[in-house]
Amino acid sequence: MKKLHTFVKGIISVVILVGLVFPYTAFASDPETLAVLSFNINADKNLDYLKKGISTMLYSRLTWPEKVVVVPPKKMASVEAGLKKLSGSKLVYETARKTGSRYVIYGTITSLAGAFSIDAKVFDTTEKQYMAFFEQSKNSDDLIKKVDYIAAAINHKVFDRTTVTWEQMEQEKQKKLNELKNQNPENLMQMPAGWQHEEKVGWKVWKYLF
Repeated sequence: MKKLHTFVKGIISVVILVGLVFPYTAFASDPETLAVLSFNINADKNLDYLKKGISTMLYSRLTWPEKVVVVPPKKMASVEAGLKKLSGSKLVYETARKTGSRYVIYGTITSLAGAFSIDAKVFDTTEKQYMAFFEQSKNSDDLIKKVDYIAAAINHKVFDRTTVTWEQMEQEKQKKLNELKNQNPENLMQMPAGWQHEEKVGWKVWKYLF
């Protein structure tokens, strides 16, 4: 009888343990995976040093423990070495396949008369959609700050993660809007370049061919 009582207590303990663990395992999800391709540089001088810096910066800014895993820059360099003949959608698709990533970032930096424009697209290869991001920099000293802004926007709009940089961006935007409103209410009808209304910033259908 004593052995039976001990056995029953053991069964109850196991049931309780399973009850505590199951909700966690049932709702826990694997982290998202992200690969960052080296940005293309369009400039009248050699700015290849920017590629490594930007890749490292995005790896650092977009890594989110237990939420978002970013492919390390060294591994990405090895992957890209074998994909030099590919471009566009085929490059994105093969990068996702070889790295096991759902998301792939593909970007371009264009330099003209000392100023820079930064275009980046995040491709969701599972849902076959992409989201575009854009920033402008008046000089090279301000370039890293603007790349940081793009990383913050990606964190917020793609992964629903609010960072300190994103909060600073929102504060700066609100401050400028208030200044425009105080100067002339009609100015609010024309948003500054790159200040898209929230409802216009989102996923778009990815028309890819491969």
